[in-house]
Amino acid sequence: MKDFVVIGSGIGGTSAALALNKDFDVTLFEKEQYLGGCSSTYKRGKYYYNAGATTFAGYQDGTFLYDFFKKNEVTFKKQLLDSSLTVLIGNKKIRRLRDLDAFIDEINSVFYHEKNKEFYELIFSITNRFFQIDDYYYSNKNLFSKTKSLYSFKNLFFEFSSLLFTKADKFIDKFFNGISKEYLDYIDNQVLIVSQAKTNEINFLTCALALGYQFMNNYYIYGGMGSLFDSMAFKIDDVRTNEFIQNIEKTANGYIVHSKNESLHSKNVILNSSLFDSAHLFEDKTIKDYINKYKKFDFGLSAFMVYMKLDTNKTFDHHYQIILPNRLKNTVSNSMFVSFSSNDDEKMKGSVTISMHTNSAFFTTQTKEKKQELLDIIKKIVCEKLNIQEDEIVKCFAATPQTFKKYINRTSLGGIAVKYENLVYKLPSNDTPIKGLYNVGDTTFAAQGWPGVMLGVRNLQRLICKI
Repeated sequence: MKDFVVIGSGIGGTSAALALNKDFDVTLFEKEQYLGGCSSTYKRGKYYYNAGATTFAGYQDGTFLYDFFKKNEVTFKKQLLDSSLTVLIGNKKIRRLRDLDAFIDEINSVFYHEKNKEFYELIFSITNRFFQIDDYYYSNKNLFSKTKSLYSFKNLFFEFSSLLFTKADKFIDKFFNGISKEYLDYIDNQVLIVSQAKTNEINFLTCALALGYQFMNNYYIYGGMGSLFDSMAFKIDDVRTNEFIQNIEKTANGYIVHSKNESLHSKNVILNSSLFDSAHLFEDKTIKDYINKYKKFDFGLSAFMVYMKLDTNKTFDHHYQIILPNRLKNTVSNSMFVSFSSNDDEKMKGSVTISMHTNSAFFTTQTKEKKQELLDIIKKIVCEKLNIQEDEIVKCFAATPQTFKKYINRTSLGGIAVKYENLVYKLPSNDTPIKGLYNVGDTTFAAQGWPGVMLGVRNLQRLICKI
């Protein structure tokens, strides 16, 4: 009998399997041939593409992400970026530079305000202070665990309580004594990348951390984001790809995980599948009821993706955000995120990934027509904004939420929006009331992206290993 079976090889699943591998007998299951889920790198025809956004932020000394990779001797080829993102809004261009003083000069050249320096120094300070606090864990499986874990947050609450209970838009308006609509639109779309919500929906601590990620180390990963997962998988004893999990049976002493090829007994199961899409795996009513009570957090948030292969020697920044005057039809935001692979990356050269926030409900009918219409619009905008010629495009295709359901078995992408009303004690924790059942990933504590999901992996370790 296995100690742990991990379902899904996204950031959380692969990292959790590696974290437990030395001390337990662990098996990692993945439906596709590529590890990484919506952070994977896949091959279509002759070319490789990153499945989702390709930011690797927060990899620096003193963070759990850095310490985890170092402890497990995971190596990969990378390039430190001076700018995490180039933002195009109207006829303006803002580089989100890592250097604080340089960025203040940059933002003042586009959206001058006498309080910009004070504001971004505050963001910088909050971000650094937040990641220095490391004495908390989070469990929401019962009242006792919730009370105990909330007490562990005392240092965070003491440091940031005023920001936790202050709406971000109110704080910003008061701090600046009013800013222009265009400047607020810029801030809103930066926050949206990380928190999946805008300033009128979140507290200011969340806002500050979302804005602060640019001041952390951001890297370009050679060989695609999938190379990170390949490096981690090399350290895990039992990784099984092309294994679709059909159902999970609860037994008196554990679980039986039934895949298309085998049935495997395990004392514990860790779900890295989206919590919203996991109830169908179980027949046990208690488990179904537990998972389904979090359906209220499933707002259908997803992504529409466009993938390109270019044949050009032009040099682009690695990441762009294009902010539009209005949201596009069948999307839920007015911005798109565009990632370019490096010209010196032999495997990925010319590969482009473009993403927009959407709702999965938009693509339940007339999917083919809507997909083509939105693809054409996005392609035209990106080509015009970034000076890409039609004859430089070798391949161009799109993916809807239904595409992701087919390949990675989830339509909800981007995790749980960290909204003001979703204060941390309401979110799913990495443990559950059901013995031996655990969660990890962007639909549980602590949020999406590498820094957020890895905090969840750290929390999972603390809950399981009592460290």
